[in-house]
Amino acid sequence: MDLCIVEQERDAPAGLLAEWAVERAHRVATLYAQELGAGPWPDPTRYGAIVPLGAAHSVHASPDPWIAPQIAFLRAAHEAGVPVLGVCFGAQALAAALGGEVRAAPAPEIGWLELEPLDGGAVAPGPWFAWHEDTFTLPPGAVELARSAAYSHGFRVGASVGLQFHPEVTPAIVEGWVSDGLATLAANRVDADAIRRQTRDDAAAHRARAFALFDTIAAGWTKGRTTVQSGGPG
Repeated sequence: MDLCIVEQERDAPAGLLAEWAVERAHRVATLYAQELGAGPWPDPTRYGAIVPLGAAHSVHASPDPWIAPQIAFLRAAHEAGVPVLGVCFGAQALAAALGGEVRAAPAPEIGWLELEPLDGGAVAPGPWFAWHEDTFTLPPGAVELARSAAYSHGFRVGASVGLQFHPEVTPAIVEGWVSDGLATLAANRVDADAIRRQTRDDAAAHRARAFALFDTIAAGWTKGRTTVQSGGPG
């Protein structure tokens, strides 16, 4: 499959998703959102699936010129039957593209957390890593896949899936975010050393969970594309 990864920021790369794609023999093309800016963005039907990643920016509040065109790009992909897997900011952008609302969360959610699996357990309980200050409402017709105690963490509309958490993180990615975000962690009374310790101790198990999740989502891409083309969201 030709997999298109949309990278929003250089410190939020594809991580385990890129490793998984290589192991599963997918061909990967990377779009850099800030370089594309206001566009033009490519024809989404060039790709077999599209994965927009996370960002420190806000879908609803940031003025960056690459956000609205990306939302339009994701909407066009989904409507053409190209599956989208949105991760954190990417999930919020996908939710907005499909008619959901993105808004500021009452409180940030940062660190490793357990989720409540829904819709047959497509998303395992975790732990999964989260770092977000915004949240979303489910788009019309969406099936919720997972929740934390406070927020929705996953949804599916036809072939497309949005995940509020970060299955793609590696220990190096988490360490970079923690090191750069120490003031935010302190302000929210989040223990940076505890995050580092759990990231290190759970690295192998997290990799296995992430690969299993990517496999589950990818298994639905071909089936999901048929569903979208023949009858709308599932």
